Amino acid sequence: MVLLTSILLPLYLYPVPDAWDWVTNAITAHPSVDFNIIINPASGPGPVNTLPDASYIDAIAALNAFNNTNLLGYVDTGYMHRDTDSVVADVATYKFWSTYTTKDIQIHGIFFDDCVSTWNATTSAWVSTVAARTRDDGFTITLNPGTTADAPFFDLADDILMLENPYDAVQSLVKLDAIPQPHRANSSVIFHHFTGSTTDQSNFVREILSKGFRSLYVTSVEYASESALWMPFVAAVDDDVVGCGGL
Repeated sequence: MVLLTSILLPLYLYPVPDAWDWVTNAITAHPSVDFNIIINPASGPGPVNTLPDASYIDAIAALNAFNNTNLLGYVDTGYMHRDTDSVVADVATYKFWSTYTTKDIQIHGIFFDDCVSTWNATTSAWVSTVAARTRDDGFTITLNPGTTADAPFFDLADDILMLENPYDAVQSLVKLDAIPQPHRANSSVIFHHFTGSTTDQSNFVREILSKGFRSLYVTSVEYASESALWMPFVAAVDDDVVGCGGL
């Protein structure tokens, strides 16, 4: 399942009691917004064919109880220098989680971090191998080069994180405009350390979505804590999605 016009949330925060409440509160309050949530227990899933710990099991199951969530398992590619067998083993471990029957901790897709953006003989062979095995396990594919990727990567990925940058009131819009229009429907963007007001953020969200990007995240911090403007951000996405008829 790939959710369209969604929030791409790197949830790199250990789920001690109540730690993810800000996320579930937003999911509950905004059922028309889809949340693609990156789960990252240990810079990946942990040891091969093992389950996450009890805290993660409870927290993941709580997210899966919603209809508007899509969970992505984090896998580090080491800029595509990790051997493909190790990467595929991480993917298979996320697949193993679906065998746990006490609670629903299944993962729906894989978020491949630290990717490269240049398509050549080496990178194409690497990503083609990993993508084929990931598809065999029934997962969607999100790649994160954090910058504009060459066009052939879009033939293998459902979504590519094309911008992952600190917010800049001028340059952020320039960088958005530099991404080719045909790729925006399958592209995500993240801007961290946002410094504007609630109104500034709402206008920025509207700009991003009006340019045709499929998912986004804007945060006043990075990924290990709640943005000071988190709920207004989700509300801004909700307002724009509803106002555009679900885009």
